[in-house]
Amino acid sequence: MSQLTVGCDQPGADGNQLIISYLLLRRIVGWIGTLLPIVLLVGGVISSQARPDSMSGYYYTDMRNVFVGALCALGAFLGAYDGYDWVDRWITNAAGFCAVGVAFCPTKPTVAHLSNAQQVVGDFHVFFAVTTFTMLGLMALRFANDGETPQYRGAIVIYRATGITILTCVLVAVLSNLLPPSVNANWPVLFIVEAIAVFAFGVSWFVKGQTMERLLGRQVTTRPPLTPMIWPVT
Repeated sequence: MSQLTVGCDQPGADGNQLIISYLLLRRIVGWIGTLLPIVLLVGGVISSQARPDSMSGYYYTDMRNVFVGALCALGAFLGAYDGYDWVDRWITNAAGFCAVGVAFCPTKPTVAHLSNAQQVVGDFHVFFAVTTFTMLGLMALRFANDGETPQYRGAIVIYRATGITILTCVLVAVLSNLLPPSVNANWPVLFIVEAIAVFAFGVSWFVKGQTMERLLGRQVTTRPPLTPMIWPVT
């Protein structure tokens, strides 16, 4: 009995289409992350409304539907994403669930007196927001060690840089509550750190979705390496 090696380096059309769709999913997440702060800021200027102190504050402006819709879409995409292992899946599912929680549990409105419901919902919003950003930071850091071959040498550096940036922004956002009211009144510190964190998250997913290679004109492989099949032949 001998063995015949059949090379399987030509996957079918369904396999290629699945991989392309997976990369597209990553790019969509990247676009949502990078564009959301810009769209909210520009939309607020166009509508001539007062600038909120945070991204979540846009819930009470004409940009509410954009804010809620983007977070729901992000939550759905993260929930549909199948990570490298069970830890990745747990992180992405938690981030997706909490992103939807941020959308449907609005931040505390700027009013003289908060109702009990507004206080409770606002506390849930803070919990969901902190958890979401923390998961996004951990997600980016895990991209550097998820077992997938980096598309180019700087990919791991970008993953780690964006992950550290996101987690640093979470810390700065928490500490911003200790700043004097005059500083927060003149500078939208919370919006700035949130925007930086969301943008960094989007960049990490751009790299994961091989968008950077396309922009740089690099050759992109749209299929993973496949192991040859060994069939016995009599």
